[in-house]
Amino acid sequence: MTGQVDAGAIFREINEVFKRYGVGKGVGFVPDRLEVSLDRDASGLCTLVYREFFTYLPADVMEVAMGNAVEFLSSLGVPRDRINRLDGGVEVRLQGDARVVYFPILEMLIQDRDISANVDSACDSLKGSVHSLLELFDFTWAWDEESSRRWRSSVEKLNEIIEANPGMQREIEDLVKRHTGGVAKPEGG
Repeated sequence: MTGQVDAGAIFREINEVFKRYGVGKGVGFVPDRLEVSLDRDASGLCTLVYREFFTYLPADVMEVAMGNAVEFLSSLGVPRDRINRLDGGVEVRLQGDARVVYFPILEMLIQDRDISANVDSACDSLKGSVHSLLELFDFTWAWDEESSRRWRSSVEKLNEIIEANPGMQREIEDLVKRHTGGVAKPEGG
């Protein structure tokens, strides 16, 4: 699975069919425990192990919810042999490019009870964070001769700048504290 399935389009089209037949909104259960593990190899192949649990559901409802989850996931293109029922939840194992991470992001976002009002700001915030990270870091995805050279050069240059500008580190610490609600240390303390 490489993220080629447009889940949004599927949801919209299912909703159109529901509306055409007069079906109202169903009840969707939000998992109350998520476990996500992601491994990426040097080639960029990602293996995602995602588990969602619904510890608050009674057994009979859990059985129906898990069956619906398996059907839903397989309709999105997840092979059935990659979906396992667990005690109180479901496990999905996916392999593909980095877009496999989009799968659990949706489940994490729906933890927000006001997601319908917050989705645009949440996505804008994620987009802004990614752009800021790309401005701040020259990312590397493997340790090789080139990444070693770049890292060592970067550390050397940063140390030179800090030595020439001793207030820089304090300025960054104060900036972080201001943005995270921390209290900046008084000068000299």
